[in-house]
Amino acid sequence: MFKRIREDIRTVFDKDPAARNTLEVLLCYPGLHAVWFYRLAHFLY
Repeated sequence: MFKRIREDIRTVFDKDPAARNTLEVLLCYPGLHAVWFYRLAHFLY
């Protein structure tokens, strides 16, 4: 699970040159939150 989260954050850094640090990515990227909540909902379903 944590490996996948790290991979998602790394992907944001690779695709978005404006991403400055990990905390910013965790707090300010709604697309990333949507992916995480989708995965959680799929798991719970």
